[in-house]
Amino acid sequence: MFVIGLALLILSAIVLLVATWQDKTIGTTAKLVATLVVVVANFSMTRASITAIGPFNCICSLVVVGALAAFYALALICGGTRPYWTLMVLVVTSGLIASFSFGSGFAVWPTLLILGWSARLSWRTLGLILAAGIVAVITYGVLPGAAPEITPENAISLGTALRRFCSLLGTPFLYAAAAWSSPALSPAAAQSSNIPFVCGTLGLGLAAGAVMPRLVRRDLGTSKLQFMALALTVFNFVAMGFIVIGRTAHMHASPGEVVAPRYMFWSSLFWAGLFLIFVQNVDSKKWARWPTFSALSALPLLIFPEHYQAAAWGRHVHLIMESAATSLINGVCDTDMVAQMYPTPATVYSLAKQYRQRRLDMFADGLQDWIGVSETNLFGGHYKSVELKGSIAVQSLVRCANGAPAARVTGWAIERETSIPKQLILVNASGKVCGLARPTEIRTNINGQYKLPKFATSGFLGYIRDYNPQTPYFVRSADDKRLSRETLRVTSSVPMAASN
Repeated sequence: MFVIGLALLILSAIVLLVATWQDKTIGTTAKLVATLVVVVANFSMTRASITAIGPFNCICSLVVVGALAAFYALALICGGTRPYWTLMVLVVTSGLIASFSFGSGFAVWPTLLILGWSARLSWRTLGLILAAGIVAVITYGVLPGAAPEITPENAISLGTALRRFCSLLGTPFLYAAAAWSSPALSPAAAQSSNIPFVCGTLGLGLAAGAVMPRLVRRDLGTSKLQFMALALTVFNFVAMGFIVIGRTAHMHASPGEVVAPRYMFWSSLFWAGLFLIFVQNVDSKKWARWPTFSALSALPLLIFPEHYQAAAWGRHVHLIMESAATSLINGVCDTDMVAQMYPTPATVYSLAKQYRQRRLDMFADGLQDWIGVSETNLFGGHYKSVELKGSIAVQSLVRCANGAPAARVTGWAIERETSIPKQLILVNASGKVCGLARPTEIRTNINGQYKLPKFATSGFLGYIRDYNPQTPYFVRSADDKRLSRETLRVTSSVPMAASN
């Protein structure tokens, strides 16, 4: 899922970059600045709330790819490219893909109509787009549970809706500014800050200034970059409006939802569109060219603290997920770990059974099949010296899914003082594999001692099934289709009652 989402994210950037470098109305410097804006907007970790999670990134990036494909095809129609009907089919098909990937994707239809009107396209073309949009809306409306339900008690005034809308648009500036301060921004401080509203209001005004003249004069010019930039701005502008409407009840119950980081997936693209419009407009104006280009070139520096903190947060969340997955692979009910992944562990265990049967997600590699077999049956009994070093100890007692006792083990391991094993097997004295351990913790002391990367996961979490405190257990690394000749003795601790 993550790879597919990343591919879609890259594809969306490619579409924008193609439009940028095909534009003959701007110079090379402007194209380079526009490229920087596209790359920063698409790949900044400020969007990690969506882009770091495979399924979310897939559906949201598919919306963007579908929308950009529709806009690009419409730009070709505006430029007189033939064949007309082939391009119209691409416009409608891409619009439908964007619409049914995620609810925000329905913003593609108003955007296409605005672009078509401004480009003076024929009534036939506008009618086809309108008809396709109506069919998409009707189809979506009859789907069970598709349309948001807004009850009278959740109704809001126009002023409240406008304030929420502006706050959503300005959220990227709040987190960018907060990343430069210490301590970290609390949810209460984020909710009470006026930065999102002020910056969002500014963005609203700039968007109106960029779009309204084109809409009134019905003139989009010949610049393909400007066409795509306007499309990106309008699309995300409308999408944010849909979010305000669709999430009314949730924002009413949780006011902090207005500045939730996940909405920066859309608002960052809104600002990217505005910045691309600036690049195209100022390239021919000497007095504004270099100040604008210099300011936009400083974007990576301005958002670097936020980018770094978001990356660290993403790494931390990933390791929490890996810890929970390790317990599931071992068939152990460690609710302390699973609860960090999802508030109701029972739901996770129910889904884990289905995933195990279908060999999905953490079960896809088949590591769970190693448990219970002799180590000599793994990799054809191939052993290799890797200078395994480390320390593994029993941390606490838990239970297997079948109720049998199990032990949670933690520690660290390293090979040849330079690399970290992908996984460890835990075996008893007879060589039977009793459990697995995987790297799930950043141990700064070990990383510093062995000069490993700062965020290297040298700390391991694992489990021993059917644990017996009187039985000695050992650890081997299991990488590259071989087992380590060296073993580490699992240190026993005082037996405790199972924690769950």
